[in-house]
Amino acid sequence: MPYPKSNSFKHLIEEAAIHFKNKLPGVLFKNPGENSVQAVFQHDARIHEVTNFTERGFVFGPFLKDSLPILIRPDSEVSAVFKAAENKIDPKEIAVKELSSEENRYKKLVEKAIEQIKLGTLKKVVLSRKLEVTTTSTPLEIFQRMLQRYPQAFCYYWFHPKVGTWVGATPEILWSQRGKEFATVALAGTLQKSQFPTPGWGAKEKEEQRLVTSYIKTALSAHVEKMQISDVETIDTGNLYHLKTTISGQYDPGNTKTLLHSLHPTPAVCGMPLEAARLFLLAHENYSRGYYTGYLGELNMGTETYTRLFVNLRCMELKEQKAIIYVGGGITEDSHPDREWEETVAKSKTMLQVV
Repeated sequence: MPYPKSNSFKHLIEEAAIHFKNKLPGVLFKNPGENSVQAVFQHDARIHEVTNFTERGFVFGPFLKDSLPILIRPDSEVSAVFKAAENKIDPKEIAVKELSSEENRYKKLVEKAIEQIKLGTLKKVVLSRKLEVTTTSTPLEIFQRMLQRYPQAFCYYWFHPKVGTWVGATPEILWSQRGKEFATVALAGTLQKSQFPTPGWGAKEKEEQRLVTSYIKTALSAHVEKMQISDVETIDTGNLYHLKTTISGQYDPGNTKTLLHSLHPTPAVCGMPLEAARLFLLAHENYSRGYYTGYLGELNMGTETYTRLFVNLRCMELKEQKAIIYVGGGITEDSHPDREWEETVAKSKTMLQVV
């Protein structure tokens, strides 16, 4: 059942602005390829945590399992149709000249990861970093630019007064479920469209995709039935190409928590072997990702009780007039430090084009 409709998208934005000004939790979001923007509003400022995934609302989970996911309780729900041609917010891309010290630090980190892979400690590890820029845009303005620029992404604006403000446009679904039917994707490998008008995938990208697909298949095989794995396809996410494989099947919805804990974090955001990659990141990444590379989305919503969760990629955390942008990439034995740095620069443009 669709969310109750607002009079207009403009009215929905005005309603959200008042709600957030009153320091109340809520989220605005749009699913990939759809034109309906949904809002879920909570009417008190309490922190509600997800413990068993039978809860109903909008869930926001961290990268690591060191804290429980946050639930935006659906005290009120509303939707409105977004038409890009009628709701234009001027683009406001910020050009960033990053410090050579940060470039050198990240390249050395890539070199360290490659050394561990060659020693056999790791097969793959996903390294990330953050950059901070000043912005005069409001979260609502940034969210509307995302809607216009990234129609095929999951676009969102999430706020909780006791947790923070996040906005993003992620291309990767972690989990979708309706009844006994589920689907997830393996998304790995990156090419810049500016360099490859027609994508030509090399050994590094294909191996990265193979590792992620193999991991997901193994992680889910004990819990699901009638598993199907699609052919690998190329997807266009704006200024980048990625490789994608869809894995689907059937499972007992009462096991959602177990399956999610088996699936997240995937090698696409952490690495393989999982525990070795996690320990490497904790020792060398030198910052806390928080909700970056975590997950978010609708949990047990609608009359048919569906769940749609997305990996929190291509995102930023907003603090006053600062935007903290998070980017990363998968490192394998075939990685090259210069190219890995350039990949993170290319990925940062996704957010810099809207901030």
